[in-house]
Amino acid sequence: MKNHNYVVVLVGVCGTGKSAIGQKIAKVLETPFFDADKLFAEDLSKGKLGQDMDRNQWLNSIKELVSTHSKQKGCVVSCSVLKKEDRLYLDANIDHQLDWIFMKGSYEFVAERIEKNEDHDRPASLLKADFEILETPKRALTVDMTTSEEDILNTILKYMVRKYE
Repeated sequence: MKNHNYVVVLVGVCGTGKSAIGQKIAKVLETPFFDADKLFAEDLSKGKLGQDMDRNQWLNSIKELVSTHSKQKGCVVSCSVLKKEDRLYLDANIDHQLDWIFMKGSYEFVAERIEKNEDHDRPASLLKADFEILETPKRALTVDMTTSEEDILNTILKYMVRKYE
C-alpha cells in the first residue's frame, strides 16, 4: 500500500485510542507516527497536554510537522484538535492532502476506557470539557470506537485503499 506520502491525522477527544490506532496505521503505511498532544512533553508533568498550552504555538508545531513529513515519507499524527477552525488552520496552505480520521465514541464509553487505562495522561475529569469543546468533523472518515481495534484499523485501511488505489 506504500506508494504515496500519506498524511493521516486522527482526531477526537482524549481516550478514543487515537495513538494506539495511529501507531498501527503508521506501521502499515511505513511512515513515522507522532502524538501531537505530547509535543510539549515538559508540560505533561503539570497535567497539561499540547492543546492546553499556547494554542497557536501548538497548532503551528503540528502544521510544521505535517508540512515537513508530507514532503518526505508522509506521517500519521494523532491529536485532540477538537475545533473546526483548528482543523481548517492545519489544512490551509499545506501542499498535500490530509486524510482526517475522526475517532468517535460516547462520553460514557470513552470515560470507561480512560478509567481502565492507568497509563492515560489525561484524567477522566477533563473529558467532559473535551466533549463540550468538540465540533464533530464533517470532512473526515468517522470510525466507531465501540468496534474492535482490528475492525477500526481495517476500516481506515480500506478507506485509504479506495481513495488512493
